[in-house]
Amino acid sequence: MDHPLLEDQGKAIRDPVWGYIHLPQPVLALVDTEDFQRLRNITQLGYVHLVYPGARHSRFEHSLGVYHLAKQFLTRLLKSNPPLVLTDEDIRVFVAATLLHDIGHYPFSHTLEELMPFFVLHEERARQIILDKERPIYRVLKEDFEIDPVRVANVIDYKNKNCDIPTADLLLANILSGTLDPDKIDYLLRDSMFCGVPFGESVNRDRLASSIKYDCERKRLAITSKGVSAVEALVFTNYLMYRNVYWHHGVRSASAMFKRAVQEILLHPDCQLDGNRFHLLTESELVAMLQGEQQRLNLLGSAELLDGTIYRRLYKVGAVIHPGERKQDLMHYLYDLFHNPDKRRDKEIELCHIFSEKLNRPLQGHEILIDIPGFNKSPEVDLKVFYGAEIPSDKTDPLTFDDPEVTRLRDSLLNNFEDQAKIFRIFCIDDPELRALVRDEAKRHLS
Repeated sequence: MDHPLLEDQGKAIRDPVWGYIHLPQPVLALVDTEDFQRLRNITQLGYVHLVYPGARHSRFEHSLGVYHLAKQFLTRLLKSNPPLVLTDEDIRVFVAATLLHDIGHYPFSHTLEELMPFFVLHEERARQIILDKERPIYRVLKEDFEIDPVRVANVIDYKNKNCDIPTADLLLANILSGTLDPDKIDYLLRDSMFCGVPFGESVNRDRLASSIKYDCERKRLAITSKGVSAVEALVFTNYLMYRNVYWHHGVRSASAMFKRAVQEILLHPDCQLDGNRFHLLTESELVAMLQGEQQRLNLLGSAELLDGTIYRRLYKVGAVIHPGERKQDLMHYLYDLFHNPDKRRDKEIELCHIFSEKLNRPLQGHEILIDIPGFNKSPEVDLKVFYGAEIPSDKTDPLTFDDPEVTRLRDSLLNNFEDQAKIFRIFCIDDPELRALVRDEAKRHLS
């Protein structure tokens, strides 16, 4: 099925990852809206640039990359055997959703989303922007794409428990989001390139794209057996990027400092900032707004934390919770702290009071921070592999990706991810005496 939105026509933009990306008129109209242009000033990786200085790429070019790759995937799926059957409207909805999947992103990557309940997932914010009749995106979707904006919001925000997502929209969502989705492939290859690490180079992108197939039974992406090694490389790249880049201790330190700085402001009874508007701001606008509120409220501790992220005066690792120490009770406790940032803040203040007495000098309550990586980041490999005539004799086509006949990567990698990439840390100011106390005693107070 040929479709004008899937052809390489219109304005051409040169991208360092994918080469020329073509924007036909309806797509260009979306890209030219103020909300989409804001993404130029939202960095893809937040505070990663403090460790890897080249990581200054933005959500803008990432969104273009996802759009470009999604077009290639959809073209293959429509010609698959059996083919993915979509209407003309479905294709227009899908193309718009690929561009707008990050439109509701807060400044500094996913950092603020961990400050519940002040902030919600960026997909929910995307729904608000897309369905706001006063904003230009709504008009472009109605007039240029000639589609219902609700469908686009459904494809992006498909996990929203308050919305009843139609089957047609859920099908499109399963193509855009999953084990082998255009979003993940673009950010892994793009992030690897701009950080200057070689992990993404191992992914055979041509082999990966050529092996894409439609699984009509499960109604989602699948691959042929020829793409197994390329998917293995992608999954392993994901692990390496989390271990070495996304969850690098310097990155986690800056993120923890920023979250606590914002938390102090929003918890103040006289705070005049509206967290519900943060997804409309650029990063420089948000920092200026936070600094103004810190000065007005005389929040010296919050200002010290925020300044540390700006001038790279980062907290140091005081203690690490190693794999052997991660007992069930402790993990439940950390899970509770992750989902209840107010409890985590209370524990950080408590630790400061405990060690203040031991040091016989005052601590203000923000000198110790507990860092808990997300609990939903473990590698997920939910993928069918089609062998055709080459299927192993005692098996039925297709196989699952984690079938021993396909690969044993998932089982070994999952344990490594939990043990080596996901590291729970307690950070503190660069004070030798305090760091020694935190190293020796802090973990016993985590209960």
